[in-house]
Amino acid sequence: MRKVFRCCVFSTCAVVCSCMILSSAYALDGSLQALGSWWDAGDSGPTYGLGIRGSIGSQWALDLGYTYYGEGDDVHFRTLDNDDEIRFGGIEANVFDLGFRYTFPAEIYVGAGASYYDFDHELDNIDGEWGLYGLLGWSFGGEHIRGFIEGMYRATNGTIEYDDGFYGTYSEDFDQDGLSVNAGIMYRF
Repeated sequence: MRKVFRCCVFSTCAVVCSCMILSSAYALDGSLQALGSWWDAGDSGPTYGLGIRGSIGSQWALDLGYTYYGEGDDVHFRTLDNDDEIRFGGIEANVFDLGFRYTFPAEIYVGAGASYYDFDHELDNIDGEWGLYGLLGWSFGGEHIRGFIEGMYRATNGTIEYDDGFYGTYSEDFDQDGLSVNAGIMYRF
């Protein structure tokens, strides 16, 4: 129940923030984007996601986005005596991005920014983490309705803790560094 509530709160915040950007973007230049994503999330393995992003500006733009990524591969632990290996399900991630981008005349763009990762795992405790991203993309189509495809490199890490109830608490560092490929549609104002 806590997981569903937290996901609803984050989704609502993302939609409200995107609507705020959308209303500001309408007075300025900007766009609203919907995207599908594939992310090779380092230790957690490949995962898929859906997201939204709002942008203010045309050549120079400020981006605010949200992407939800489902569980990746199983997470592996070594016990304190290193004789046993424990396997768990994957890690879900709610990712909030804030960054800048520059668009060249051929509609190729580059960008970078910071991300906050709210990780979730059904058995373990994981704190939220900050990370960075770099972006290279291309948009194509009409004046207002456009498609886009982009490559993004996401970098963050964290610590997952597990208390087995018998031998104590185990903690394991994990990296979520990896390439992400996004594709979607945008409405440009």
